[in-house]
Amino acid sequence: MIEIRLLGAVEAYHDGHRLGLGPRKQRLTLAILALEANRPVPVARLVDLTWPESPPRTAEHAIRVAVSQLRTAFRQIAEVDLVSQGSGYLLRTDPRTIDVHRFRELVQQARLAADDHTRVTLLETALGLWRGPALAGAALPQVQERLGGGLEEARLTALEDRLDAELRLGRHRDLLEVLTELTRAHPFRERLTCQLMTAFYRCGQPNAALETARTARRGLAEEMGLDPGPDFQRLELAILRNDPNLLPDQASPPRERPETRVPAQLPPSVSAFTGRTGQLRWLDDTTRELSTPLTVALLGPAGTGKTALAVHWAHLARDRFPDGQLHLDLNEYGSRRALSRLLRALDADEDDRDLDLEEAAALYRTQIADRRMLILLDNVVTSEQVRPLLPGIGGSLTLITSRESLSGLIALDGARPLRLPPLSAGEARELLTRLIRPDRAPAQAGDLDRLARLCGYLPAALRLAAAEVSASRTISDLVTELEEEQDELVLHAEPPPKPHGRLKLGLAGLHCNRTMRQL
Repeated sequence: MIEIRLLGAVEAYHDGHRLGLGPRKQRLTLAILALEANRPVPVARLVDLTWPESPPRTAEHAIRVAVSQLRTAFRQIAEVDLVSQGSGYLLRTDPRTIDVHRFRELVQQARLAADDHTRVTLLETALGLWRGPALAGAALPQVQERLGGGLEEARLTALEDRLDAELRLGRHRDLLEVLTELTRAHPFRERLTCQLMTAFYRCGQPNAALETARTARRGLAEEMGLDPGPDFQRLELAILRNDPNLLPDQASPPRERPETRVPAQLPPSVSAFTGRTGQLRWLDDTTRELSTPLTVALLGPAGTGKTALAVHWAHLARDRFPDGQLHLDLNEYGSRRALSRLLRALDADEDDRDLDLEEAAALYRTQIADRRMLILLDNVVTSEQVRPLLPGIGGSLTLITSRESLSGLIALDGARPLRLPPLSAGEARELLTRLIRPDRAPAQAGDLDRLARLCGYLPAALRLAAAEVSASRTISDLVTELEEEQDELVLHAEPPPKPHGRLKLGLAGLHCNRTMRQL
């Protein structure tokens, strides 16, 4: 997944690796385009922001060179496309890959939140995206003010929103120190001053609250020739009168949903799961501490063990998703029927039978918004099929398996792809060893390696071969038979994983067998 970071130094990361973005002007070009993601930016504006005082005659050429270098930096990243449009350039990407847009989205979600506990959590997540002054090290000071001034104001407003919510929750004692520091750093922000006055009063220190008011009044008069605003004056008067309305309301607990059964729909984990250590670690690292929805797509041809890996990891990680785990095989359901199944699993109060696809998708997103769930969608065929099933907000994970590339889901919806190769030779040998009982099938040295190679190191073919050994013949017998008749097994995987691995999974149509989808 690509991450473009502007809330601090301008940086970009792909799958955890930092990309080289070049010199300052090149990083600034990326920052300007990212701030206007999916909207064209004229070259003239890029020139004006890069050289605010006296652009050189070669300025437009320098911008073209910077864009070319950025294209090189992002050339192997499907989620980002830097295109020419009219007399300018456009950065085409999912806005959620850019921290500025994620910040704005989280702030908006916080303002719509139903309770202050949720609001505080969302705002803490949004503010946690900031690593320093926006565009640090890329924009000149006057340009940083033009581009980042509004962002800094949005940050301070979000901070004030969070502090208001915490005061309503009765956390005034915990806020005294931080509010004191903030009012020193921002002496003319009356909202912060009012919050500190409120905290002092609620802590039983009305004199400190009034002294804070006097200090703020004096500073406004001396530095700006202004009187405080009406909210400030009303609060000051209420403190003088010991107005009981200034005391905090009884803090209410987080809103709770009606008690419902927690869905636990994961199918059984495949027996003798072997290998995939790196992929399991990647899934752990990628899905840790989710604060916004994430989609992960396990991709690969038939027989590579996509479903087996997804189900095995889901069982290991299920405790991280306390609101439940959902599972659907989309080989059997279209988007609308799938939504009906999901809504029933969530005990949706509304009757969804008369809803169209868009309405059902909106209802599903509402039902899952404040839950932390794992949704496993197996055998996805197209990006369009799965898009209505993706959560809009919250900390849920959608885990997908597919034989297709799903490039649209990756490029436009920010899905994180994990492409599965065949097993390594060692993993394949270990899987065969675990599946075949030694007392039933003693093997000579090399027989397991030969059988694994004939199976193309595909988990499904290896399991089929192991079943053949256990049922009727020794490993040596099966290897000899397969080497003589390479096409005995018919594995519907395209292309064959190895030149010698023409063991196509199937034993005539095995791919249609529901039980073998676990393979």
